[in-house]
Amino acid sequence: MSFITYQFSIFFLIVLLIYFLLKHKQQNIFLLVASYVFYAYWDWRFSFLLTIPTVTDYFCGLMIEKRKEYKEKWRYLAFSLTVNLSVLVFFKTSNFFIAEFNNMLGRLGFNAYMLHLNIILPLGISFYTFKSLSYTIDIYRGHLKPVRNFLDYALFVSFFPSLLAGPIERAGNFLPQIQKKRTVTWEDIRLGLHLMYWGAFKKIFIADNCAPYVYNVLGHPLGYSGGEILVALYAAAFRLYCDISGYTDIARGLAKCMGFNLSINFDLPYFAKNISEYWRKWHMSMTYWFRDYVFFPLLACTKGNAYFSSFITLLCISLWHSICLSSVWRGIYYGLAVSIYQLYKKKRTSSGLDEGNKVRQAILGFVSRIATFHVVCIGGIFFYNIEVRRIVGLLARVLTDFNASIFITCLWRLFGFVWMLVLVELLQAARKDEFILLKMNIFFRVVLYWLMFWFLFGGGGGLGTPFIYFRF
Repeated sequence: MSFITYQFSIFFLIVLLIYFLLKHKQQNIFLLVASYVFYAYWDWRFSFLLTIPTVTDYFCGLMIEKRKEYKEKWRYLAFSLTVNLSVLVFFKTSNFFIAEFNNMLGRLGFNAYMLHLNIILPLGISFYTFKSLSYTIDIYRGHLKPVRNFLDYALFVSFFPSLLAGPIERAGNFLPQIQKKRTVTWEDIRLGLHLMYWGAFKKIFIADNCAPYVYNVLGHPLGYSGGEILVALYAAAFRLYCDISGYTDIARGLAKCMGFNLSINFDLPYFAKNISEYWRKWHMSMTYWFRDYVFFPLLACTKGNAYFSSFITLLCISLWHSICLSSVWRGIYYGLAVSIYQLYKKKRTSSGLDEGNKVRQAILGFVSRIATFHVVCIGGIFFYNIEVRRIVGLLARVLTDFNASIFITCLWRLFGFVWMLVLVELLQAARKDEFILLKMNIFFRVVLYWLMFWFLFGGGGGLGTPFIYFRF
């Protein structure tokens, strides 16, 4: 059940009306049932998958706290890791390895389709598995006490706004919100409705309108010039960002209307001054998960080798999205980009290049932001499962077959979809306030909201395609 369907709108209104009529403990039980209904609407047969990390990690958390010896604690943590990662790896990798095995059989002269299972990837499995895993790891590290109420923990794992595509909440942040009584104010409703409206606008108007251009140009680039290809890279970047962050905004808005606060997942990532800062601003709940549970342990094991640790962490992040050669190349690309930046930063700091007047620093900051955005745009191509040699060909055509007039024409068309996003995020960056729109002049707000409504429902809306992260 997608957030941008009429079915979900009806579902959420019913849930909200009943939710407000119940007391705290009843609300939690009702939300747990609603979350399972929400997940079962996609395919009821996979509902049991939600119970695997829930039951496993609930009892492992209790046993880890009970045991005094670290060897015994480690056994239960290892059991939790084994169960969760085995299920995740099975569903994420089976089709890839079966396809590769069939290809090998075909090259040997056998029937290339001897083995064909077509295993369906359950929606949201990467998100709720990692959410649950962080719980047992934090208990093992002594950062968290296990929850005693099983239903509270089950709601933490399955909470429907963040179930399918994040944010990946930590137990230390979200379980206290489940356990304590919640009071929903009119301000919560106001902020929640704003987040849902803005998120729907980013997904339906911007992301879904950019998608056809991206697939037409990058999927069949032979008939397009270098300028059109470059604009397609920009469109791909905006499509990816608005699709994923749009989901997060809607999820946060839904939770806000029920008195919950989900984590901020994006902090103006396309305003980043360098590639390292970009990863600190992009899908932060996922990035910080890998930082805490992959990067820091690697850093400790390698005695402070930040280059190697960053490279492997970014490779893991890429493979978390999907198991394919494009993901491997994407991880290598970003790993090298971050390592090169770290070397450059080290040299720059030691040579004193960071010092200078404000004008010079402002110019350098602007140039570095533009450069970082283009580095990100190139990395975004790997999301579309394009072969490396074709990517090299695309970039070569940008340099060798560039027509400025065509580029400007295509860029202007793209700007027609993204200008409102750029305007709003410039205001947010200038005021350092995510909800700056709600504090603007009422005339400005009315005009902006009316324009958004007209773009969405006046014929400018996109195709209503599924959210990208439903694949992960």
